Amino acid sequence: MLKYQCVCHSLMDIMFYLNQAALLSLLFTCQVHAAHNPPVQRNMLVSRGDPVKLICNESKPDEFIKWTKGRRYFSYAFIHNKQNLSTLTSDRLTIDVNSPSKLMISNAQDSDGGLYTCEVTSDGVILTIQWNLTVSEKPKENGSFSVLLHIVIPLIGVFLCCIVSAVCLCRKLRHRTPNQNSIQEPFYESVGETAQSSTDRRTNNKRRSQYMERLNSIYNAS
Repeated sequence: MLKYQCVCHSLMDIMFYLNQAALLSLLFTCQVHAAHNPPVQRNMLVSRGDPVKLICNESKPDEFIKWTKGRRYFSYAFIHNKQNLSTLTSDRLTIDVNSPSKLMISNAQDSDGGLYTCEVTSDGVILTIQWNLTVSEKPKENGSFSVLLHIVIPLIGVFLCCIVSAVCLCRKLRHRTPNQNSIQEPFYESVGETAQSSTDRRTNNKRRSQYMERLNSIYNAS
């Protein structure tokens, strides 16, 4: 049983390399007879850990697609015959079999950066699109801004507390003023009455003294 499995695996490996050689030969033939257009160059900057999607072109029934990174071929797809050969070694880098014009990278790392090229051969014309992918660190939060927040927020709290205290104090003063006026008014009235009564007494005493002086002068004259 073990010998049979080894023979099967060997046959599968031979078929894989034969298919690879056939596709490489077909790719070379297509490129020789096809007209090359100037490549479309694009720059892409992503942060470490972000997903990346590279879309080459909408597939047509007679298209031949080739993906490369630098000088390394890692995927070929002959759409018309539904033949696909991939030499991808990373689980994070995938090409959909049903849509080989889309290259996806999950959780981008520094090693994923580089020049990605997609060549689409259709109707004797080669369309080339290149992406210069750069993977950088995620931007850190601005330290000065965070420090400013830690300072401004407490100041705002203190300012609001002062406003609330001032409003409460004004309300208390407004309530006290009418009570003080009500207390002071009877006091002023009593003081006024006392002053008036003392003035009246002085006037009466003065009149009495004048009357007595007149009587004395009359008696003395007689």
